[in-house]
Amino acid sequence: MKINIYNIIAVTIALMALTGCRKESEVSDFANPNGRICKTYSQQFEAVWQGMDQGYVFWGRDTVDWDARYEQYKPIFEEFDKRPRQVSYTEYQMAWEGLFEGLLDHHLMGMFYTPNGKMAAYVSPGHNDYSHNTSANYERQIELEVLQNRKDLVRYIGCDPSDYGSINIPGTYFALIKGKKAGELIAYFRFTNFYLSDIYRYRDALPNGYSAQAPLRAFYGPRYWEGAMEEASYINNDSVVGIIMDLRGNGGGSTGDLQPFIASLSQGNNTVGYTRIKDGFGRLDYSPWSPYNIHSPSRHILKEKPIVVLADINSVSCAELATMLIKNLPNGTFIGERTYGAIGALQPQSHLAHDNFYSGCMGDYDFYQYGPSIYEYKDIFPFYVYTSTYHMVDAEYNDVEGIGVQPDFEVKYNRDRLVNDKKDLQLENAIYYIKNGRVIGG
Repeated sequence: MKINIYNIIAVTIALMALTGCRKESEVSDFANPNGRICKTYSQQFEAVWQGMDQGYVFWGRDTVDWDARYEQYKPIFEEFDKRPRQVSYTEYQMAWEGLFEGLLDHHLMGMFYTPNGKMAAYVSPGHNDYSHNTSANYERQIELEVLQNRKDLVRYIGCDPSDYGSINIPGTYFALIKGKKAGELIAYFRFTNFYLSDIYRYRDALPNGYSAQAPLRAFYGPRYWEGAMEEASYINNDSVVGIIMDLRGNGGGSTGDLQPFIASLSQGNNTVGYTRIKDGFGRLDYSPWSPYNIHSPSRHILKEKPIVVLADINSVSCAELATMLIKNLPNGTFIGERTYGAIGALQPQSHLAHDNFYSGCMGDYDFYQYGPSIYEYKDIFPFYVYTSTYHMVDAEYNDVEGIGVQPDFEVKYNRDRLVNDKKDLQLENAIYYIKNGRVIGG
């Protein structure tokens, strides 16, 4: 006899609903948020609240009282239903911002529309947690200009970010700086996001593909995409006594770049931290912690050369994983500011995510991918919430989400010194550390 699993689930849920009120370990009104068609403000609210209730992966340590948020905001959306034509954009935006305010997930992003695309609300709670407001692109250009004007600069190769259709090519920058003693060099490498593999993958389609490859080839060697760390590269040159990996302003990207470009700085397996996922509908239904290992793809000959990673509040996601990895190395040091704190891994497409209803993104991925125009003539309330699938902690089980990776030596960003005095204090400290084994501070 063929058994319909959905009928079993429906009966189970109906029985659970008889047990009473909503508690954090119960699921009294399960629904798949990816399959909800909402036709009122309150239905939209209910689908989103419920999806977060059963699928948000950080309830184990988030301090937001989610039940209190339900009691506070459900009447607001029900009141919207009573006067749908009079609801203002400000009211709609503030209601969604209030619901999500203070949640730890710094990857979290929500987009919500009213019928026919008349109003849109966007939320991103983590963006309210910047320690300073910077324009990463603007300041990166100043930092690169300061680098190029150094008196101790030996060599510089740079290629700015570029877009070719759907191909996003990161900026890549390589430099050699004089060390403490005659003949000694410090190798510097910077890139703007973790899509370095695309430089090789799409090399034949890019007019400037080879110029984008040049900094990579100089740093890693001709087979840079394998993380070969060849003797032909500057990084393995005997005269190089230290390495600076500059991840400031790096917005993250593909974890596939971690092995060839970050783990290649080390040997063997690197336990960066531990992860867990939701494995049930209850708020605290989690899998056991599992080690998050990144294996070095090649034999390296860096030996004990110091490796300094520079990172800041604009270092996000995969850039934070890379910072954690380098910081954990015996010869690794993190100088700069704490990172952004968006470290939970993602599965961005709704049909792959929400881990069979347990966790991850929810709503209509087409809405997220193509925009509100696909609903232009539909009388429904579409939404999409982009949230982490995995809860990650560092190698000592310290939480990172909403906190960021903490530097070994804090050197705060100083905009006045950078813009007015053309002095990059964070880079100065990295160079000084490699030369002298200590920092000079701000």
